[in-house]
Amino acid sequence: MQRRQLLNQATAIAAGALAPGMAAHAQGDSSNKPISLIVGYSAGGSADLVARIVGAELGKRLSRTVIVENVAGASGMLAAQRVLNGPTDGSLIYMGGTDTVVVPMVNPKVKLDWENDLVPVGRMSTVPMIFAVPKAAPYTSLADLIGALRKGGKDSINFATPGIGTMQHLYGALINKQAQVSMLHVPYRGGTHITNDLVGGQVDSAMLVLSTAMPFLKDGKIRALSVSDTVRVPQLPDVKRIGEEDGFTGMALPLWQGLFMKAGTPAATVAAYDKALKDTLAQPELRQKLQDAGITVAPLGGPEFKAFIKPQAALYRDIVTTSKITME
Repeated sequence: MQRRQLLNQATAIAAGALAPGMAAHAQGDSSNKPISLIVGYSAGGSADLVARIVGAELGKRLSRTVIVENVAGASGMLAAQRVLNGPTDGSLIYMGGTDTVVVPMVNPKVKLDWENDLVPVGRMSTVPMIFAVPKAAPYTSLADLIGALRKGGKDSINFATPGIGTMQHLYGALINKQAQVSMLHVPYRGGTHITNDLVGGQVDSAMLVLSTAMPFLKDGKIRALSVSDTVRVPQLPDVKRIGEEDGFTGMALPLWQGLFMKAGTPAATVAAYDKALKDTLAQPELRQKLQDAGITVAPLGGPEFKAFIKPQAALYRDIVTTSKITME
């Protein structure tokens, strides 16, 4: 299915009909005003696509209209602030992700504490990252590249990412930290040109989102050495996940996306939205739409979502502190 078709379908947000008792339970309050789903990135991107597809179905299950509101800027932090400045009546939902946790760690000017300022509603999706090299590179595994780094010394191999403090940056920093090597970080302003530069040999390696990398992997123009997720990805069954490598046992750095509300929102409202999100993500057609867009549906309820984030946040903090990553 083409991206344009997905966006057109997702934009048609309609309120579904529920039995009166069920509707009252699903809403969590008596308000009928629209729900704003706040996304920290521009319309047309992958985060916006997920928000529109999920928002359309979520609105049906809450018996309320869901409007996607794009508040781009500051790596998603302007969107978070929009929610924190709003009411706690369930009319604002923040679509957050790894940036919600990482950006305040690398930028002291950002005053956001995900654990105290926000309440997790539920996780929606994960997106694996891969560590890739050009097809002409002599490395066929992460161990090969680490061995070459140890022989070549500091900065003998570089890695490209969309910028300082991104999860791709943390992925490279994790490899440096655990393997006790020193790849040189090459931060781009966004990820638009990284893959082409990797194919052309302008950079030695790069951290890429799997959905972006797949066309180049299929064409044999680049080679994946490692996957950041908790499991091997079906598209690359022979590529080890980072947690399988020597010195990285049990580690994983998946990109993830989920829904949050402002702290202080009534527990009944949060629970109702949690249930509605679970029901939404269980729909086969919705799951297929997201899969077609390269998104892995990975639902977790609110408490499980929080339990997932906490150890991930501790790992992010360790990487950021050890590697002295800062956006100042």
